[in-house]
Amino acid sequence: MEKDKFIKAIELNKEIEEYKEHKAELEKSQIKYGGGLKFTYNSHYGEVPLKKELFGSDFFKKYMQALDNKIETLEKEFNEL
Repeated sequence: MEKDKFIKAIELNKEIEEYKEHKAELEKSQIKYGGGLKFTYNSHYGEVPLKKELFGSDFFKKYMQALDNKIETLEKEFNEL
């Protein structure tokens, strides 16, 4: 394998693992039953409840589908190297 392809494979693998860890954390959480948005800005911390009327009842499902699509795309790119 060429050095450039090897480096790209390592980067893709790292990115895939990060997305898979994120997905596992979401699945383990209870966010699909409702939740809020936690954020940090500089040293400030805040929490904002999400309004179901605004983000819809299928927001979590769509987010998980987008996450699966991203992982699948990265894995395909990795396998093509």
